[in-house]
Amino acid sequence: MKTLIVCHKSKMDAGAFADILNQRGYEVDIILGYNNEVSEVNPLTHDLAIFMGGPMGVYQADIFPYLNDEIKYIEKRLAADKPYLGICLGSQLMAKAMGAEVYPGKQGKEIGWHSIKVNEAGEKTPLKYLDVSQTRMMQWHGDTFDLPKEAVLLASSDLYKHQAIGYGSKALGLQCHPEVTKSNIELWLA
Repeated sequence: MKTLIVCHKSKMDAGAFADILNQRGYEVDIILGYNNEVSEVNPLTHDLAIFMGGPMGVYQADIFPYLNDEIKYIEKRLAADKPYLGICLGSQLMAKAMGAEVYPGKQGKEIGWHSIKVNEAGEKTPLKYLDVSQTRMMQWHGDTFDLPKEAVLLASSDLYKHQAIGYGSKALGLQCHPEVTKSNIELWLA
């Protein structure tokens, strides 16, 4: 199976995902969004697309115009019911692609190891393992989004209601960072 991972600062931002997917026999292509590489990729080519986090905001597409190409890619992917996973910025891009507003959160930044509460809908998905009863999740974001009309809320945190959303049976957006490794945190702190 072919997987596309789109990173926004460094290819290392794929974190544990690249290693886990490679170990399971997936062919993994990692590209950098800021190199405008997304515009050159057919949204239907890969079996799975994962869009990672980044320090920019979806609402800053005038400064980071490649975000518009990413939103178009995600729109086409979701319309075709192809598997998509959005992490942090990737979840915000998903929300925008579905017509929701993305904006700086009023509660400020949510950074560090925090609990998320998986709701009843989320309990029916693999997200159940990210619930406060199972683990704490790394958070590193200050932006949030309105719940898209066609999305299902799957999890919330004390600071931000929209921690995880689903769309259909093949698209998932997470504000938290399950991919994080020690190397990721060191790069983010630098």
